[in-house]
Amino acid sequence: MDDVRTTLRMAWVDPAIRGLVSRPEFFTAAWSATRPNVTRSFATGAEALRRSAADALDGPLRPPDRRLFQGAVDLSSAERDRLARAIQAVAHSAPKVQLVIQAWAVLARRHRIPGTGREEPPAKRGIPDWQQGLVGLPRSVPPEVEALLDEATVALGVAVTPSILRALAPWPGHLERAWRDLREASAAAEWRQAIAMLRRSATDVLRSLPHPMDLQWDVLVRRGVTEEQREALSDHLTALAAAMPVAVLAAAYVAASFGAYEGTAEGVARPDRGQTEI
Repeated sequence: MDDVRTTLRMAWVDPAIRGLVSRPEFFTAAWSATRPNVTRSFATGAEALRRSAADALDGPLRPPDRRLFQGAVDLSSAERDRLARAIQAVAHSAPKVQLVIQAWAVLARRHRIPGTGREEPPAKRGIPDWQQGLVGLPRSVPPEVEALLDEATVALGVAVTPSILRALAPWPGHLERAWRDLREASAAAEWRQAIAMLRRSATDVLRSLPHPMDLQWDVLVRRGVTEEQREALSDHLTALAAAMPVAVLAAAYVAASFGAYEGTAEGVARPDRGQTEI
């Protein structure tokens, strides 16, 4: 798990990935198949997904301007900083999580991702300095907050709550406002078009990775993974993969709505007007 975190450059392991540790045989084999492909193509592909999601937020999907540093008068400076960095951490990690989960859904169906055969240097590893001190998404929240997260999950039609909403759970007022705006945007036809675009784009990124990805199912069977378990895992990962483009677009939406800075892949960027650099 620590290797996943540092390789994907995330302050925490996203729940969509962390939940798969209940099948350690598959988890370790799938990560071993994926890790060599966290290369320049992976990093640039994830960044392209993030920027595509941000670019989709125009016209009917443009979020209202609820700039964090201008409007969060209920928070201390330290809390505003922590909230902003949590939002940015999710916005930068969500495309990487989408690529991993979408690849694992393919592998769980006994399919192979061929790889291009090109040699590439590995992507930069290690947690970015600006994410230091972030402790992860809350696993336990007050009942009224959990009810709102459940409502959002059902309304968005996904198998797992978008991480950006869970990241807002320690700030219920901001969570409620974000979900109110996001719910309206998600009803638009343009939202569904953006989701389909992100899913197709992720497929293209996976095809551009250098190394083949495959699982030795005969070995996994000997380690106790039955065909019934594989089918259940495949169904679960297919549902997770369908939820990942929603998570990417929702993270971009909330980041834009909260007046988050336009960052690079490493999260180092100029702040928007009225913000402090993080």
